[in-house]
Amino acid sequence: MSDTIAIRLEDVSKTFGRRKYRVPAVREISLSVAAGQVYGFLGPNGAGKTTTIRMIMDLIRPSAGALFVYGRNVHSDHTVLQRVGALVEGAAFYPFLTGRKNLEVLARTGNHYDAARIQTMLDQVGLADRADRQVKGYSTGMKQRLGLAAALLHDPDLVILDEPTNGLDPAGIQEMRTFIRDLAQKQGKTVFLSSHLLGEVEQVCDRVAIINKGQIIREGIVADLLAAQTQLVVEAEPVDRATAVLTPHWPVTANEKTITVLVARDEAPAVVQTLVAHEVAVYQVRRERQSLEQFFLEVTGRES
Repeated sequence: MSDTIAIRLEDVSKTFGRRKYRVPAVREISLSVAAGQVYGFLGPNGAGKTTTIRMIMDLIRPSAGALFVYGRNVHSDHTVLQRVGALVEGAAFYPFLTGRKNLEVLARTGNHYDAARIQTMLDQVGLADRADRQVKGYSTGMKQRLGLAAALLHDPDLVILDEPTNGLDPAGIQEMRTFIRDLAQKQGKTVFLSSHLLGEVEQVCDRVAIINKGQIIREGIVADLLAAQTQLVVEAEPVDRATAVLTPHWPVTANEKTITVLVARDEAPAVVQTLVAHEVAVYQVRRERQSLEQFFLEVTGRES
C-alpha cells in the first residue's frame, strides 16, 4: 500500500506570521497522488503551490496536518526523501564550475557518484555538448535543464518539478513535455508538476488539482474535468437580445455574429430553449471542447 500512493496530504495548513499579522497560505488541503502518475498542481500566483511543495520536501513545517511520501511521514522520517528528486524555485549552482562538475559535486555529496549516470543525464536533458562550459555562461533555460539533471541524478522514484519550463524556448518546452511523460511511462516514476503553462499541463498530466487562495477547488482526471463543462458557440439574431437573456444564467461572451456560452453538458438544450422562448432566431449551435486554460480561468475567477 505504501508504494501505491506516492504523496498523501491530510488536512494540511500553513500560516505565516503571528497574531494579527497571521497570513494563511494553505488551508486544510488533502490530496493523494498515485504512484506512476504525472500529477499537475495548478493555481494563480500566491495560491499556495510552492508553499505546499516546500512542505512536501520538509523545507518548511506545516502549521497543521500531516504529509506522507510513500506512506511515511516526511517530518518524522527524513530517509523517505531519498526517494525524491526536486527542482523547486529554479536551479542554483556554483557559477565558476562547469555543468558536469556541478553534477559531480552533488553526486559526491549525496554519496552516489557515478560518472556514467552523470553523462546519461546530461544526454537526456540536452546538455551533453555544453556540459564542460562554466555555469555562469548558461542561459536560464540551460540552468533549468541542469537542474532537472540534478533532480534525477540519484534515480528517484518521485520527481517534484516547480515550473520546469521556465526559460525554455518552444522547442525546449516540447522536449520537456516528452521527457516528463517518458519519466512516468517508460521509467515508472511519479511526477508532481507545478506549471503556469496550462496547455502543456493538459497534454502531459493524468490528474490535476487546482488550488486558489490556499484551498483546492477542483481535482480529478483532466478529461473528466473538461467534460463536465462545454462551450456552445451559437449563431443567433439579434445578438444583443441573445446575450441579455442568457447572461443571467450562464457565462457568456459575444461578438458581432456569435455568442459563446459556458455550460454544463446537460444544460445545452436549455440554452436553445431559452433563446427560442425569447424570440431569438437560432441558426447554428456548435459544441467546442473547453481547454484546461479556459477551465482554470473560469473556476478560479468564480472562486475569486
